[in-house]
Amino acid sequence: MFSSEWFWLFLALLIFWALGAHNRLVRLRAQVSQRFFALEALLLKYPDVVSQAVTAAAIAPLGWRSTVGFDLGAEHWGRLQEAAKEAVIALAQMNEHPLNAQSSVEVNLAVSTLAYAWHVLVHPDVFFLSVPEELRKRWHEIGVLTQPELEKFNTAVDEYNEAIALFPASLLARVKDFTSARKLGFEMSPQLGPGVSPEPDLFTTPTL
Repeated sequence: MFSSEWFWLFLALLIFWALGAHNRLVRLRAQVSQRFFALEALLLKYPDVVSQAVTAAAIAPLGWRSTVGFDLGAEHWGRLQEAAKEAVIALAQMNEHPLNAQSSVEVNLAVSTLAYAWHVLVHPDVFFLSVPEELRKRWHEIGVLTQPELEKFNTAVDEYNEAIALFPASLLARVKDFTSARKLGFEMSPQLGPGVSPEPDLFTTPTL
């Protein structure tokens, strides 16, 4: 009788622990998604700025030819528009699966490419005069807001990954298919440097 009571007590404690551990993993996974949605809302503001900048450049008195040295206007602005579209697509895919590692890789690549394309065009030796000061400030302001949200997302990913890797919760994570997430890492203000020449190869896809 005594052994039977201890058995049922142990079983009850095990069930309560499993429920608590599962609920914690669910909460941490949901937190990663929520942090991504907040970050995504800010990142989607960048394509809007690109659209406004392209429109402003197209109707400017000098149009595509606001370059210093040589005319690569249409090609460079076209690359910027394409980068903005790719960023929107990558973010939409990760929106459906915020914890998918491959989606994180694609967002990192797409957003980094967009940032690089933008900063080539605002480089003093290229199209600095074609991008209105207001839009350059807006890009910077979005970046200021984005950085804290990026850090919050990565912190949530770390907490979630640590939770599913910690024994004995790791056993429950395997059974319930809690897969690890991947952090995001990109720089919205890449430094081209004073010695960088505005050649077409500046649009080579950044290496992450």
